[in-house]
Amino acid sequence: MSLINIIHNWIDERIDLKTLQAKMLNEPMPGGSSYAYAFGSALLFIFIMQATTGIFLMFYYAPTADHAWQSTQYILKELDYGWFILSFHFWGASAMVVMLVSHMLQVFIWGAYKKPREMVWLAGIVLFLIVMGFGFTGYLLPWDQRAFWGTTVGVEIMDKAPIVGDFLARFLRGGPTAGAQTLSRFFVIHVMILPAALVIMFSLHLFFFRKAGPAGPFKATAKELETKMEFFFPRQVFKDIVVMAGVFVVIAGLSVLSPVELLDEASPEPTDYNPEPEWYFLFLFQLLRLPMFSGQLGEFLGAIALPGLFIVLLMALPFINRNPERHPLKRPFAMSAVVLLMVSIVVLTWLAIASRSE
Repeated sequence: MSLINIIHNWIDERIDLKTLQAKMLNEPMPGGSSYAYAFGSALLFIFIMQATTGIFLMFYYAPTADHAWQSTQYILKELDYGWFILSFHFWGASAMVVMLVSHMLQVFIWGAYKKPREMVWLAGIVLFLIVMGFGFTGYLLPWDQRAFWGTTVGVEIMDKAPIVGDFLARFLRGGPTAGAQTLSRFFVIHVMILPAALVIMFSLHLFFFRKAGPAGPFKATAKELETKMEFFFPRQVFKDIVVMAGVFVVIAGLSVLSPVELLDEASPEPTDYNPEPEWYFLFLFQLLRLPMFSGQLGEFLGAIALPGLFIVLLMALPFINRNPERHPLKRPFAMSAVVLLMVSIVVLTWLAIASRSE
């Protein structure tokens, strides 16, 4: 008997590897394997890559106002393949947002948020907020002009929230204005608090998903779902690997073709720089430019009330819409609402990008 078999048997005797393997790989897939089921695995893969590249960056990044910009410059200009690692981390954040939104749209269109999968949907909404938090907190860490002023505007928007807004803004800034404490707190949130929260919520999301089971294609009958049933291994595992490989190639390609650029070091002195958030927040940034959202009340409605109401509606969706029907064509109001929402976000984002050249 080889040494590998001896070690395998020793571990199996203590933690029952065969049972664990059966639970992980013998998950039933209603309607058979499909590339549409690969979103979760792709998101997990992106998070692992983000964590891996983030750890590499932490070896060389100094989270202080005096050295953050210099250490980022060192990673980009002097560290072997540092530019690729940082660019991969940057584009990986965008890939996670795109994949997560796509996954949520798929779940909505398929009606897979309905009973008995309400808890799966709620955990997914919390994961969405955590990923947005990653994007917001990570934006400041390079400590250049773009990061400093974009984050300053973001914290000022947060300050408009009633009751807790002033407290949250002062806590994130570490004082009345952005500075060294701001960078330190954003770093702690980005590399410690949010990763821990994501791991916990992803575990709950997976637990709820395994308890409720996959919903299966919306147009399949119960008999079709049963007759076309497959296990997670091997066909779905193969399709997940194909999707993950494709995601890796896309992120790596973007990292090579469009590497991260570092602007001048952050300075609180007034400049002619026009601050902007990351692209996935641009629609909200452009919304606040509309005349109807001008003034203190308008800014509150556009920056706090509408996004907050949207999140509440998303969380309440499984309890408001009790119709068991899942086919999109039989849910015209829901489909019209999501199309209108996505068109609005795309138009607002395009207007924000177009205004840069004016």
